[in-house]
Amino acid sequence: MKLALLIILLFTVDSACGQTDNHIKVNGTKCRLVPAKGFVPVTNFSGFQNVEKSASIMINEVPAPYQTVVESFTADALRARGMNLLDKQVIDFNSAKATFINVTQLANGVVYRKQMLVFGDANKTVLVNGIYPDELKELETDIKTALLSTIYDSDQNDNPLTIVPFEIDIKNTDFKFVKYMSGSLLYSTDGKIPTNAPLLIVSNSISKVNPENRKTFAEDRVKKLPDGASLSIKQTNEIIIDNLKGFETIAERKSSSALTEVVYQVMLFDGNGNYFLIIGQAREDFEDNLKSYKDIAKTFKRK
Repeated sequence: MKLALLIILLFTVDSACGQTDNHIKVNGTKCRLVPAKGFVPVTNFSGFQNVEKSASIMINEVPAPYQTVVESFTADALRARGMNLLDKQVIDFNSAKATFINVTQLANGVVYRKQMLVFGDANKTVLVNGIYPDELKELETDIKTALLSTIYDSDQNDNPLTIVPFEIDIKNTDFKFVKYMSGSLLYSTDGKIPTNAPLLIVSNSISKVNPENRKTFAEDRVKKLPDGASLSIKQTNEIIIDNLKGFETIAERKSSSALTEVVYQVMLFDGNGNYFLIIGQAREDFEDNLKSYKDIAKTFKRK
């Protein structure tokens, strides 16, 4: 699974320089920023949201060099992911260099503007995303100001297990918690991300949905995984976990190296427009890993 396509993100100057009383801690990160007016902290991802304006500010982190991540944001690469590059420039930021990027993207019939502040070092990269409908031009300046107010505090507690609204039990398995990104908990059997070892991701939806056909919605979600178009769905079954109804889907694909990959997904709906996802992927020991994914999924609980 191409982790960089799932989420992209953060690191900055290792200090709290410039912090004010208006800076608010971003849960699950070592960052603080001054949110734009009308934006409030949320629990389903690391950042802030203005529900009335369908706008959000989101922070993520990836264990990849800043220069490598920035260079990947080419017009062609962004276009392949459904985004149109408007502007990309290097700026001075917290006594260092950062990159500020503007793109547009069509989603659910609405054109959205994304402002992205990218900064980091040779080991980590941070992406601070400001997302809002392109027609709401009045948000542009306030969101940009909010993004540029971001500071990094190495002493800040970023333990994600205390902030996500769910939990799973991985004891007696080979999986280890590795990373938190955009409201998602990432586990692998070798303790590394990215990895070619068996991978497990547990997350919740960022926005509310009300699909007419939940089974179709769940299967379509599998297809939206990186390289999901190459997946062949083998079965989808109804499932109930933590009194939540949903579907488990098992899919397979042949990789470029002729290896078979198995993908296991559980999607659970809470009846209020939210859903939870449990996704497992393995290229080895299919039966054993599939059993592990199923056993872990059954331990899922809301807090």
